[in-house]
Amino acid sequence: MPSDKKRKRGSAQAPAEPIKIVSPEATDFPPVVATTVGVSLPQLPFKPYTAPSTIETSKKKRARPEYLLHGANARLDYEGREVAEDAQYHRYYVGIFDPATNTVELHPAPKVHVTSSIKAHRQRDLEVQEKGSDFSYQDQRVALGKAFGTRKAQSALNSREINKIDVSDMDKSVSTAIVNQIEENTKDMPSTLELGNALQDERPLPTFNAEATKPDEVYQREDLVSDEEWESIWVSDWIKNNHVNTKSTHVNKRAMVLITDSSKKHTRELKLLKYIASLIDFYRFQQKGRGKLPPLSKAKGSFHGTSPVILEGFYSRFTEAVSGQTIKGEDGKIKDSDRHMVSPRLEQKILFWLAILSLMVDKYDVDILDLKHDLNIQPREIAQAFREVGCQIRELTKLQYTTAKMTLAEARQHKRAVLKVPLEFPPPPKKRAGGAGRR
Repeated sequence: MPSDKKRKRGSAQAPAEPIKIVSPEATDFPPVVATTVGVSLPQLPFKPYTAPSTIETSKKKRARPEYLLHGANARLDYEGREVAEDAQYHRYYVGIFDPATNTVELHPAPKVHVTSSIKAHRQRDLEVQEKGSDFSYQDQRVALGKAFGTRKAQSALNSREINKIDVSDMDKSVSTAIVNQIEENTKDMPSTLELGNALQDERPLPTFNAEATKPDEVYQREDLVSDEEWESIWVSDWIKNNHVNTKSTHVNKRAMVLITDSSKKHTRELKLLKYIASLIDFYRFQQKGRGKLPPLSKAKGSFHGTSPVILEGFYSRFTEAVSGQTIKGEDGKIKDSDRHMVSPRLEQKILFWLAILSLMVDKYDVDILDLKHDLNIQPREIAQAFREVGCQIRELTKLQYTTAKMTLAEARQHKRAVLKVPLEFPPPPKKRAGGAGRR
């Protein structure tokens, strides 16, 4: 029964009138179908535009204009353009239904594809197009900074542009005057070679005889170790006990050879070796503190085999006071309350002293391998120190390594520093080298 009622109710309805489709008159601005991909269009007005068509059309049909859409908000531009393939092979219509007349008006509707772009990037791209290939990476950074930089960054960029000098706009007489003034002010400046020679002359070397004709005439002991320090060095304990036990392999090997040589006394060489052993300890001591040293009174406890006079000499010769404190009293001795440090230049000075004193002991021909291990530095650093005092770095001769009972493979690990006259120092560096090793 319910189904019969439904059929009766349906059969009672009047038949629907057919909808008429009409073609309205053509207009300059028809409806536009807009599509997007990955873009969510905000609620904002779009303005339509027309432009001469760049889309291929049939020769039999009248060429129609190309339709554009444009909208914008504070940050983004939205632009709609027709796709050539769609315009050539597809037609789109928009139907408007009028219920009063039961008609549908079909309007031809061009289809546009809407994309978005950032306004700041568009402005930058326009500047790039205007400048062409002259628009450098720095210019792009400036443009980006103006668009998205903080207020402080934008202020700095504007200030830089205000103070920028454009030489192309400068009067020729003004530019000539500037160039002449620069030449006048720089005529007395030293050349690169002169600067290099000045750096070479400032090396922390002791007094040397550049006109020496023999290696032992180049450096004198008095210029490296003062007479007061020299008199404080005692080697009788080494000779009496026939034993040397310093922390230096370089010193121990040489001292034992000299002590066991009964042909003559070697007091001068043994004194030099004892001073070298103390100086190696001092170098390692400042290495541990990365150049920072405690007051002299506290440091004395770390140097049991070194006389106070020698340690005071180290502080006076190889350290500098911290914060400009006075480092000497009226008697010329170091004050206990002062703190000191070893700068890279003074660290280099210690290496120069060790190199020269070792040359004096070994008759100006030194195997530098043990010294490198004692100082815990790279081979190039100890080799460079010997070069800076006037040495040449060479391989061991066959006689030398066979006498030392070395194999050829072992001998290749050893290098000799030989002081030759006339004295020659390495050429000045092209640019200032860094400090030694750690700093």
